[in-house]
Amino acid sequence: MVHFLLKESWKFFPYPSFKPNQEQLLSIVYKAINSRSHAIIDGASGLGKTVGSLAGALQTAKEQGLVILYAARTYKELDRVIEELEAISREEQVTGLSIRGRSEMCINEAVLRFSNDPRTVMELCSDLTQSGKCAYYGNMEDAGTVRALMDDFLHTPTGASTLISESKRLEICPYEMAKLLLPHVDVIALNYAYLFSSPIRENFIKKLGRPLSQHVLILDEAHNLPEIVSEFESDHLTLSTINSSIEEAEKYGKPTVKRFSDSLLELLSEMGEGEHIVDLKSVVRDALRMARIDEDLLYFLEEIHAFGESIKSLQLSKGKVPRSYIHRLGEFFLKGVETSGRSDFIHLMTKEEDLPLRLDIIALDPRTSTSEVLNSVAATISMSGTLEDMESYRAVMGLPENTIKTALPSPFTDEQVLVLSCKGVSTIYEKRSPEIYKRMVSKISEVVRSTPGNTGIFCSSYEVMDGLLGAGLQRSITKPLFVEKQKARSLEQDRLVEEFKKMSKHGGAVLLGVMGGRFSEGEDYPGDEMNSVIIVGVPYPKPSARVSAQIKYYESLFPNKGMEYGYIIPAMRRASQAAGRPFRNLDDRGVIVFLDYRFSTKYLKRFLPYWISSKLITVEDSEGVLEKIVLEFYSNRSKHHQNQKN
Repeated sequence: MVHFLLKESWKFFPYPSFKPNQEQLLSIVYKAINSRSHAIIDGASGLGKTVGSLAGALQTAKEQGLVILYAARTYKELDRVIEELEAISREEQVTGLSIRGRSEMCINEAVLRFSNDPRTVMELCSDLTQSGKCAYYGNMEDAGTVRALMDDFLHTPTGASTLISESKRLEICPYEMAKLLLPHVDVIALNYAYLFSSPIRENFIKKLGRPLSQHVLILDEAHNLPEIVSEFESDHLTLSTINSSIEEAEKYGKPTVKRFSDSLLELLSEMGEGEHIVDLKSVVRDALRMARIDEDLLYFLEEIHAFGESIKSLQLSKGKVPRSYIHRLGEFFLKGVETSGRSDFIHLMTKEEDLPLRLDIIALDPRTSTSEVLNSVAATISMSGTLEDMESYRAVMGLPENTIKTALPSPFTDEQVLVLSCKGVSTIYEKRSPEIYKRMVSKISEVVRSTPGNTGIFCSSYEVMDGLLGAGLQRSITKPLFVEKQKARSLEQDRLVEEFKKMSKHGGAVLLGVMGGRFSEGEDYPGDEMNSVIIVGVPYPKPSARVSAQIKYYESLFPNKGMEYGYIIPAMRRASQAAGRPFRNLDDRGVIVFLDYRFSTKYLKRFLPYWISSKLITVEDSEGVLEKIVLEFYSNRSKHHQNQKN
């Protein structure tokens, strides 16, 4: 049973009133932290989860002397934490800091030209600071300036951009300033990597100034975590790195590395095209035998790793970029040997036409990354709008069975949300054909025509996106089309989505992207920035050795659940995230169209958030029906707005 405090008792809630169900969120967070336990909260967009979780957490954390770690995926989400803390600080004294990676916080021009490579930035930074060649680091010795800036930052919540700009103005190091501030703030907003990437976590925890047991962990958009944290523990090596290690071995006189790499390439070339499960320890052993290198396997790898380190040191001493392909080779295969034979890892070799050969070390169990942190902190709060199956999240993340699990009702009414699923169309591989894509394009054009402003289309894959474009999507719609590019730079993507949003005031536009991509998860479209959203297909991953291994691994841990946990639920979460894009504010109204009949089946429907599945209407496969229903919905919206004005 959740016990509620009176509104006036929530002293860290900065607004005059609660959104629907928001006070319950505060109470659940308060109860979990107060009892030093864990909570999973499934709450739709528009609930106000950021400020609600902060207010509930601060209410008890401040009393207990606990610090809040608020972890999220994107910088926009972290900026929102600081914005809400600023609102709270106008009512109650609270401090906070959002941090970014070293490569994003560095202001030294000698380092910034390598900012796209965090590892290189770290090594350059370390060399410049140790050799006394970084003026910004040296200026940290000005105790008066540093103390004055710390006092300013500890007076009010500070975002990373403010920390960087103010440090730059005073010509001191933002990264070092952040390290000094960390032990003194109430809330730290940070990327998941600080906690769940083991090499980063070890150094970060030392900077906190207190053990993890004195921290509360809030995990925002937690549906992302199982896949993201597994990526942190995974690694890969490409053909170009192996070839470059051969050139480097010739340059620096290391014939054993050349022979090893040559043998490695010969071994890998003998494997056929496709994806193959391999054992990297065996691969190394066979390559050493072929190269006639009579050394202990681990000794050899550690030796070349150390040799690569010496190359990097030499390059640094000459003012060059500290990069060594031999070092990378040793690092990768040492991890391969370490994970060899473990059931929670697989090793893959992939060789496909038009793509370079690639070796992968893949982590199958998120708990490899999460267990140390989740078992150490005082309490955890996991939140998302797409955690419908909370038990699967609890299981794969390794949270205890007594974890509090709560689904909060959506604040959106039936008058605000129209959810449709179309019969007669699907992206099932064997059903894909030019005719199916043409029928999909026809239905999409009906939705676009009947939507007063912007429409988003999110596809299950780039292949499906290309199918729609090939079937004449651009010709069939009368509004501008903005298309997500698979390998576009972040700045280019940002400009594209901003142009799309602006079109909501100029007749509307259409945004075409993929589920699980930046546009479908990392971006919000409140108000008229996206009125309708069309979900094309179920975003299942392509069948592969990796997918099969994930399913098999989960099946061994959770009998009869392997397919759901490793295949179905991750796909449905991506679809649900995309479907919720138009609904951010309490007064938003919009249409969700599932352009795949499978979403209306009893089996898949149960994996959709309740606020979506409970409103789902199946639409017959007849021309004009979709357009009529959507037009009627938006016509009622116009009447509703007119009545409000009157």
